[in-house]
Amino acid sequence: MSAVADVTVFLLLVGAAAGTLVSGVSVEKPAATTSPAADHASTLATSTASVEYDLLVPPSEYGRPPDHATRRQRTSHGTVAGLLGEAAMSGVTVDGERVSSAGTDFESRVAAVTRDRLHSRGHRTSVCVTWTPYPGAPVRGEYRVGDRPPDTVDVRAATVTVPSGMENVSEPAREAADTGGYDGVSTVVARSVVDGLFPPAQSRYALRGDYPSAVLMAARYERMAGLTGTSVAVERQSTVEMNRDLTPALATRLRTDMRSRYDSPADAARAVRVSRVRVTVRTWSP
Repeated sequence: MSAVADVTVFLLLVGAAAGTLVSGVSVEKPAATTSPAADHASTLATSTASVEYDLLVPPSEYGRPPDHATRRQRTSHGTVAGLLGEAAMSGVTVDGERVSSAGTDFESRVAAVTRDRLHSRGHRTSVCVTWTPYPGAPVRGEYRVGDRPPDTVDVRAATVTVPSGMENVSEPAREAADTGGYDGVSTVVARSVVDGLFPPAQSRYALRGDYPSAVLMAARYERMAGLTGTSVAVERQSTVEMNRDLTPALATRLRTDMRSRYDSPADAARAVRVSRVRVTVRTWSP
């Protein structure tokens, strides 16, 4: 498989996190401490793993596989924290509805690797992985390994972050708050999210590629359009044009949500955190 095909298939699985496949995963480690949670977080940040998984391909009018199979085996390698971030981005949702289910097997395999790395006696462990453009946003990626800790126990926690693959737009969001209010902030965030989930160049390669790239990318575009209340014409529009249609549709949804959460556009802009995925480890005694 060519390098371009590798990137586009990975893009189809984990969306914006495709950028980390090429550039490597950078991780902010927790401060040194004797906490089991911090030790586990450090393990996730520094240890690496390879995950073999099946890419789930839905039936589509855009193409059929030569052998009519609906799964394609792939391998992903990186730090465990990076793989967890990719799993969260694989399951990005809009108002609780997934944009794509192509990576469900990948997510299951990452969970198994994580449980293996964090297995220890004497305490219980859970990992919560979260990406949101700002806290509580209707578009988000969440992923969990292990049970939630009970409310009645003493819980230790530590967090590392990995790149989401999306552009850091914190400063542009603050500038937009001054010039365009909620409209400006929501548009900046929506553009970053859409271009992160659908980078125009890679998306164009995917749509022009062989099975399953074209099928998966077309399905992602149409699903995102449906979830944001707009439409795209995959066979007629360029990726730039489709992104241009998706951005205001998502911005409208974000603007309504921001108005309900924040007292001012400046407050909304200060909350923007598009470029990072948080990986939080919690430990407690059984």
